[in-house]
Amino acid sequence: MIKKTLLLALPFALAACGSGNETSQETAPEPEANSPLVQRLDDTVLVVDANGAGAVGQPVMRFGTAREEVDSAISQAYGNEPELGENGECGAGPMQFSSYGPLQLAFQNGKLVGWNLGEGTDVATSDGVQPGTTTLAMLKDERQVRDIDSTLNGEFEYTTADYGTIGGFSEDGKISSLHAGMNCFFR
Repeated sequence: MIKKTLLLALPFALAACGSGNETSQETAPEPEANSPLVQRLDDTVLVVDANGAGAVGQPVMRFGTAREEVDSAISQAYGNEPELGENGECGAGPMQFSSYGPLQLAFQNGKLVGWNLGEGTDVATSDGVQPGTTTLAMLKDERQVRDIDSTLNGEFEYTTADYGTIGGFSEDGKISSLHAGMNCFFR
């Protein structure tokens, strides 16, 4: 009788243990309202994160999204057509670029594969980091930052609020640029 009761209770006990883990994995913590990184992004038009780019108030277009869709949405939000470019000698293979002010989007085979963000006020990360405004010390106070030993000076990467990874460069204590996905850096 005791064995049967234990066998009947075991599935319920396991189900109760499993449900707590599912909830904690679904909910990512939001940045604290008093965090120096959470800026008033009233002038921000475009937002980037570890997985893509998009217009403020719209879903972020993930890496792998068709170039036509990305350029159309970003051009409409930014108010300008992109400056176009390409480089056939990138380490990952030939890439095409669409630039909107400080934001350069990278494409390969007609798909969004990366972005690079320089200094400017129109674009920031989804967790409020903005090159030229955010210092490396501020970022290190708020996020997990790892310095990268590289031939490129000031290279680092950090863990975002949604647990992604964004890379960047700093000069004289200020973040000068950020990037995610594939890019065309020569080392």
